[in-house]
Amino acid sequence: MVADDKRVIIRIKNVSKSYGEMQVLKNINLDITNGEVLVILGPSGSGKSTLLRTINGLEEIDGGEVFINDELYNSNKIAELSGKKRAEVGMVFQQFNLYPHLTVMENVTLALRKVKKKSKKDAVEIAAPILKKVGLESKVNSYPRELSGGEQQRVAIARSLAMQPKVMLFDEPTSSLDIELINEVLGTLIQLSKDGMTMIVVTHELSFARRVASRVAFLDKGELIEVGKPHDVIIHPQMERTKMFMNKIYNEKSSLHSIKKRGSINIGIGYYAPPMCYTENGEDIIGFDADLSRLIAERLDVSLNFVRLRNEDRINYLLTGRIDACISKLNHTKSRDHIIDYSVSYLKNCKKVLMYKDSICSLDELAAKKIAYVVGTSTAEEIETCLYNHGYNRPSFVAFEDNDKAYEAMISGAVAGYAGDEIIMNYYRNNHKTDAELMYHPDICCHSYFAVGVAENDSEWLNELNNILIDIYNSGDYEKLFRKWFSTKDKKFLVPLEKWFG
Repeated sequence: MVADDKRVIIRIKNVSKSYGEMQVLKNINLDITNGEVLVILGPSGSGKSTLLRTINGLEEIDGGEVFINDELYNSNKIAELSGKKRAEVGMVFQQFNLYPHLTVMENVTLALRKVKKKSKKDAVEIAAPILKKVGLESKVNSYPRELSGGEQQRVAIARSLAMQPKVMLFDEPTSSLDIELINEVLGTLIQLSKDGMTMIVVTHELSFARRVASRVAFLDKGELIEVGKPHDVIIHPQMERTKMFMNKIYNEKSSLHSIKKRGSINIGIGYYAPPMCYTENGEDIIGFDADLSRLIAERLDVSLNFVRLRNEDRINYLLTGRIDACISKLNHTKSRDHIIDYSVSYLKNCKKVLMYKDSICSLDELAAKKIAYVVGTSTAEEIETCLYNHGYNRPSFVAFEDNDKAYEAMISGAVAGYAGDEIIMNYYRNNHKTDAELMYHPDICCHSYFAVGVAENDSEWLNELNNILIDIYNSGDYEKLFRKWFSTKDKKFLVPLEKWFG
């Protein structure tokens, strides 16, 4: 939990730094409060890393002062910091700097024993819960060569945390990682922010900055150009230099540019939610979403690569750039809207609870029932909100791996009902007959929309995708797909594509 104490932890006053005739920091003034996460953005050579090193006392400064908890930490007059003093500010670099001949536990406890003079037993007792926090409790006896890059970086984070610093500094902690390993390190930083750790992070991960940062600072040519809330600085910057940088970042990171350059598109898709998307004979992916993906690839004139996803992996794959788009019965929700961007919707959806007719009960009685849903979906959250808004308690939701298992649990009587997307549950009702009559609970229906998910702030790709979807609808191809995959003639599902305004 983030601390309520908002006192200033780091105060940077008129800090300047030069290397010979080149001035890399120019009169930097900045306060960071307790529990705050400040993300520093800027082009290469702007002074970001140098600023971190002056805060940590690794660089002498030519002018100005740095205070930690109102105590002078660095100035052009201060003597070299002791190891114990420097340990108050943890720092994680681009390179992991682990000792290759030491195990994970030995790497993390070394400074505790050498600097803080802890016994081996005491050092291990401090390090063990921290390694668990960063998800490495099973790797304590491994050597760096046996770890992935993401795991090595988490060891470096654990090593700094073990010294119990007052603040943590991160200098592009994901820059040396393969794209698939970035998210595990960012996940660790997100958890630290939730725990209330005061952090300054130099990074180019804009989605991370928007999700986690309290404020964003833009640095250019050694000058602090703009500081503010993430949305204000990244999406609506005030200064011309900030605008130019953000526009350049967006253009370089546009998925549309990457798709055209490599001649292929990577689309994330599920494989166990008929008729939207599922596998035939365990191999070919078929369904409405699969065919819609093929139409998008055709209009882009590129080849199509399907990336099979579990529900719980959809957002992470978008955030880490492993897919260009996600078409996997992705409901557009307000909570997700803060993390990713959505296309125009392509299908109106209803969340309902399917039950045996004899099991239908009042909403008050439903609170005592077990209701199945599929893990990684928004179903339980949306229905719970619906019931709460009407003054009813939530049922006992039970998560299942996929729709097949959730449906089977209801049929077998293991649970009283199955909560999910009506258009998917219709498929099961039509294709998996039972002797008893099934019906939807008459008092539960939450409307939402399926849309294509893409990474945040890539307006060029999002606009192109929207134009393609609208063309698919206007050409009549959309209705052909709808009639092919859905047995219902209910017009409520077949709605024109529209922008999400929720």
